Amino acid sequence: MNGIINLLKPPGISSARAINRIKKRWNWKKVGHTGTLDPLAAGVLPICVGKATKVASLILLEDKTYWGEIVLGEERETDDANGEVTARYPLDCTEDDVSRELKKFSGSITQTPPRISAVKIDGERAYRRSRRGEDFSISPREVTIFALRLLEIDLPRLRFWVHCSKGTYIRSIARDLGGALGVGGYLNFLIRTSTGPFKIRDSLSFEEMEKVGPSKFLLSPDTALTHLPSIVVDQKGREKVSFGQLINEDELLVTPEGQSDLFRLYDNENNFLALCRVKDGGYHPFKVFL
Repeated sequence: MNGIINLLKPPGISSARAINRIKKRWNWKKVGHTGTLDPLAAGVLPICVGKATKVASLILLEDKTYWGEIVLGEERETDDANGEVTARYPLDCTEDDVSRELKKFSGSITQTPPRISAVKIDGERAYRRSRRGEDFSISPREVTIFALRLLEIDLPRLRFWVHCSKGTYIRSIARDLGGALGVGGYLNFLIRTSTGPFKIRDSLSFEEMEKVGPSKFLLSPDTALTHLPSIVVDQKGREKVSFGQLINEDELLVTPEGQSDLFRLYDNENNFLALCRVKDGGYHPFKVFL
């Protein structure tokens, strides 16, 4: 089986456990997710099966949107509600203070991932080093917050919606907001509402997947690539795709619209064949799905 699952991950399980559940239920060997979603969080978790794992790295690059809640007045070991309380502070801030500081997190910002995270430090996950009590540091990284909206505030709680780039840790926003206010803060819950073209309104729970079966919930690999222009090849071009050979302009039935380095490639029956890149005056299929 090949395809992408738009999974509605429930809270309380890791992304790895979600994959293992799918593997075991349908006896699939090649299954991979497209970036972890914390155990605390629920929502969209695209999972690639079979040949669709070839596009997992591209889905990982997509923007994400989330809806969540931050609680001020405490610091937690994991920067979320799953961790032990490490400090408590008087709630010495106003709603106006919160609104003003939150605005500073928009645009290009630098943040340090949580110590309990999947970030690799010298080849090993940070959470493993942290659990062993090791002393280590995590390098800050630049991420982009395209939009951050305060939806509701009732101190010590505030609810928000955020549209961000890959690699953004929402737990770090909660921690850093609390730090900027001098009162501490942690992420109480989080729902991922989209990853690129995958929306929560179209996602399926494990129970719903059981009801409809793989033929209904497995999406074509090109579902993740709709932002890329497409080209259509003739029969000769189709045969060349299966061997990874360069496609020439005269083998195209439909030429691409717009400029791009990557293209979706189809035959004249609208079968998705490959992802290709411009090379040597033609189109080179480098991820083939035949």
